[in-house]
Amino acid sequence: MNNKTIIIGITGSIATGKSTYIQKLISEFSPEYCDADKLVHTLYEPGKPAYHRIIKEFGDQIIDNKTNFIDRQKLGAIVFKDKKLMTKLTNAIGDIGSEVKKIVDSWILNEKKIGIVEAVNLIEARYIEWCDQVWLFKVDNKIALKRLEIRNNLPIIEAEKRINSQTSWEKRAEFANLIMDTDDEIDKVYRNLKNEYIKLMTNQ
Repeated sequence: MNNKTIIIGITGSIATGKSTYIQKLISEFSPEYCDADKLVHTLYEPGKPAYHRIIKEFGDQIIDNKTNFIDRQKLGAIVFKDKKLMTKLTNAIGDIGSEVKKIVDSWILNEKKIGIVEAVNLIEARYIEWCDQVWLFKVDNKIALKRLEIRNNLPIIEAEKRINSQTSWEKRAEFANLIMDTDDEIDKVYRNLKNEYIKLMTNQ
């Protein structure tokens, strides 16, 4: 029996359903979990260095006047127009990777069995260097558009911008140990995912 902590990196473009399936795994198996994209949001809360850098880069119109927090919808409407603007945002936020790595290192130090790192840019940001497995979620763009319209209440044009701004699953596929197609019914997709997870646990 191998006692090494297994790190699963889960990635996929917006509206592929990866968060839904991860939450199902967490409910059933209780692995350690880090949502890198939500962790990023904490790095630019008011008073933190990235907060001021982002406002300097994109202007104070992105501030929510009631809360003083950066309005992610307003910011998203700007950066999803252009990959160069997304790069500017990433640079303004700072060293995201080191924050994720701290969490992964703590799992290993505490000899946890399995940890999941979820990130849209898992491959691009090189988080895969810390992962034993990379699981890629994909979905047909038409389905993704419908999900974004309903979930995020976005006009079709804005939904298309967000999808088109992200790396295609085909370009990410060469880095993946497993590709999960989420076009099908939730229960069927989860059943397949669960089987893969159990295989990993069994071979640990």
